[in-house]
Amino acid sequence: MSHPNSPEYFTISTVCQYSGDTTILAICEDMDAVMYRLKQCYSTCGDEYRINCYHLTTADEAAVKYNEQLVSRREYQAKEKEKEAKLKELEEIKLMAQDYDEFEVKENENWDALSDEEKYLQSQKEKS
Repeated sequence: MSHPNSPEYFTISTVCQYSGDTTILAICEDMDAVMYRLKQCYSTCGDEYRINCYHLTTADEAAVKYNEQLVSRREYQAKEKEKEAKLKELEEIKLMAQDYDEFEVKENENWDALSDEEKYLQSQKEKS
C-alpha cells in the first residue's frame, strides 16, 4: 500500500479488441478478489484485461489538500509580485544612472568649452 491510511480498490476492465472500448467487470478490495474474478471470465485468444488500483479519498483529506494548494498559490503570487516590483525598481535605478551619466558628460563638455577666466568665475560661485 503506497498511501498510508487510505484503502486501495482494484478495477478489472475488458478491452474490446476492435474498438478499444473498455468495460468495467468488477471493483475489488484486494488482489485475491481480482484473481478469483479473472478466473471466472471466459477468455479467448487476444482478450485483454486491465487492472487498475485506486485510493479512496475522503472529503476531509481533499479539503486539506485543496487548502494547502491555495496557500501555496498565494505564496507564489506574492513572491512573483515582489520580484516584479524589485525588477521595476532596478530598471528605474538604471535609468536614473544613465541620465546622470549623460548629464555629467554634457557638464564636462560645457566645462571644457569655457575659457580659463570663466572657469575661475564658475569655481568662485560654487565656493560661495
